[in-house]
Order: sequence, then C-alpha cells, then structure tokens
Amino acid sequence: YDKAGNLISRVTQALGSSGFITSVNTAGAGADIAQNDWIEIKGKNLVPANTPSAGVIWSTAPELASGQMPTQIGGVSVTVNGKPAFVWYYCSAVTSPCASDQVNVLTPLDSTIGQVNIVVTSAAGPSAPYPVNLKSISPSFLLFSPPYGVAVHGDYSLLGPTSLYPGLSTPAKPNESVSIYAVGFGLPTAALTNGSSSQSGSLATLPVCKVGSNTAVVGFAGL
Repeated sequence: YDKAGNLISRVTQALGSSGFITSVNTAGAGADIAQNDWIEIKGKNLVPANTPSAGVIWSTAPELASGQMPTQIGGVSVTVNGKPAFVWYYCSAVTSPCASDQVNVLTPLDSTIGQVNIVVTSAAGPSAPYPVNLKSISPSFLLFSPPYGVAVHGDYSLLGPTSLYPGLSTPAKPNESVSIYAVGFGLPTAALTNGSSSQSGSLATLPVCKVGSNTAVVGFAGL
C-alpha cells in the first residue's frame, strides 16, 4: 500500500508540472478534426507562463518570407499523428484573458482516418498525447463572435449586424454575392504542398448551402 501510494504521488507531481491537453476541436465546431484544418487546442502548461498578454502569433515567423508556414513559434510546436502542424497563435491563461492555455494550428496533410494523437511541446517538454478522431471532412464556419460567421461583402467589408462591429459591419442584402469563410471541408482537386503559405483550388463537389430555409447558389468553394 505504501509503495503504491508513493507511485501515485510521483505521477500526480509530474502531471502538475508538465503540460496536458484538455480539449481539441475544429475551429468553431466539435471534437472531430480533418487534415488541412484549423483546430484549437486547450489545456494547462502548454505554453510559456510569460507569454505576452496579447498572445504570440506567427506574423513575424521567418519561414513566411520563404513561403512556408512555421511549425513552431516561441518554442511551441504541435504534432498531429506524429506530423508537425503549423502553429498560428497561442496564449497563456496566466497572462491573458484565455480561460486556459490555447494553441491554434493548421493540421498537416495526412489521409489517415481514425484515432490519432496530438502532442504540444514547449520548453517544459512534450504534453501527454491527446487522442482525437481524424476524418476526411469536419466542416465548420469560422466565427466573428457566436453566432455570427466570418463573412464579407463583395468589397471585402465585414458582413454582420451593424451592432457587431459598429461602423464596420453591415448586413447582407437579398440576391447579394458574399464570401463566407469555413474550415474542414476537405481537400481541393488540385494537389497541395504541405506547409506552403499559398494554396488554392476548388472542392470536387460544391457544398449545399442554405440561408434560412432557402437554398443559396454556390458559385465557388475551395481554398
């Protein structure tokens, strides 16, 4: 009994000092993820405790100058199924309004279907592996602020209620062409280059989109 008790104590101390993941989700949606998909990873001790209050973003990553997305920023990196993901942003619950440590990444190209592990690594070392379900698609609309999806008018001004971003956002009009941003809809027909910061291509099948109960005409869907 004493020996088992000592072992449990050591494990508890180790978990308290190293990072662990508590949740993973496709941005704006549920726990399933897809390849080439923006995901949000949340947990404890995943990023440095001295992270700036505004968080750390990839805008100054030197890789971007050569057309590549960074696989680590500020010493924080992530793997999905053992493959490096592309780190866009992270924030710390210690220094910012984040409710928990959070890391946002783009998942790598990987046609695996089923359970895979996600690991976040920082100066404190790697987190415990966190299992997620990797699917061929895991569609989700990105959100300005729930429940308003990220969308723009033809002139790229923000689409939303006037109260959402006063002086900047305006509602759509009937028969207006708008662009709505989403993730997890699968790969385009054109081959992608893993990690390239510039990608394009149309989806093989246009999704069905409804506005209320009315079916909208989809003119383009892709990267």
